[in-house]
Amino acid sequence: MTTSQVEERAEPHAKAALLEFLRSRELLNNRTAVTAELILDKQAVRADVVLCDKNDLHCFEIKTARDSLARMDRQLEVYCRHASFVTVVAATRHISSVLSRVAPHVGIYEMMSFASAEPIRVVREPKRSPSLDADAMLSLLPVRDLQARLGLSNRLRRKDAVAEAASLPEALKKQAVFSFFVERYGKNTRALIRVTRRRRIRPQDLEMLRRWRSDGFERDKGLETDVRLPAWCEHADADVYRHVGQSFGPIPEELRLLLAG
Repeated sequence: MTTSQVEERAEPHAKAALLEFLRSRELLNNRTAVTAELILDKQAVRADVVLCDKNDLHCFEIKTARDSLARMDRQLEVYCRHASFVTVVAATRHISSVLSRVAPHVGIYEMMSFASAEPIRVVREPKRSPSLDADAMLSLLPVRDLQARLGLSNRLRRKDAVAEAASLPEALKKQAVFSFFVERYGKNTRALIRVTRRRRIRPQDLEMLRRWRSDGFERDKGLETDVRLPAWCEHADADVYRHVGQSFGPIPEELRLLLAG
């Protein structure tokens, strides 16, 4: 097996282990929302896992044993401007290096063996980011939501909308981002929790965090399309299940049973 193949297998296992750990601490629940590979800072970086509740955003950066730490400083700098809390989840071989180079407010979790009962160990809990920037957080909002949630003119381009929002209270801007995130990713999160409620979260369950919406928003592109889903897709999980099997292989048996009622 090549290095790239090993890495491709390690990262999904790490993400699944992290989600299971967050659920075990009741941080991942039906009132929160989680997504993976969230683009930040005009596509400069992607956060491996992002968790949000009504008050805070938490970015997690995963470094498996095969990962390099070369990009970590830049990644964390971006995360700390966009999120209330930031945590590095690193393989044991990286822990000493991570401890010596990250800021004191950055949390550190150690990834143990995925086969162990507790594959994640807390080395240091995160503290609130001192460089959190409410204006930077607005990059997470599509321009339509930016305008609607902050009461801006709907004729403004993104650059002008962000400039107009600069004078608004920070609390208002942060709340707009938190509520948007929970609304956008909450349905998929609840579906994930429901399907895995009697077992551990597995790497293949990560597919459930991919987004499809009935309002024509195309995942990760911010482009309007002509696609509209039929009425049956108003079911809370239909936008997840509709494309499973078309894009990512056969529908898992437990999802088939769930759909069958």
